[in-house]
Amino acid sequence: MGANPGITVTETTPGTYRFKGSTKTAANSWANLQSFVHLDAGTYTIEASDFPYGPNSWTLGIQATLRPDDGGESITFSPSKYGPKTLPAGTFDTNIFVNTIGDIDVLITPRLYKID
Repeated sequence: MGANPGITVTETTPGTYRFKGSTKTAANSWANLQSFVHLDAGTYTIEASDFPYGPNSWTLGIQATLRPDDGGESITFSPSKYGPKTLPAGTFDTNIFVNTIGDIDVLITPRLYKID
């Protein structure tokens, strides 16, 4: 799927991703995996409890933004702020990121749940 900077991302099974490699770049030189999906209006939460560094980590996690169809204000999900959040219909832009120096070899299975 990609490698940047020195981190390779592969989909091991549908929806599960392996981030593996080594980087010597400074923190904030992020490797990420981006995807977009359209969501119906509702209340959503991101499940991140099984992330290797926990749901509050900026070492590896998810940043996501809902851009409403009606042009309203964007709503952001990030570490320690994964929801639940009530969202209007719109485009959900998701980034799984790695922000670390050194070796990494982790599997993550990010999940977005619609509560209602």
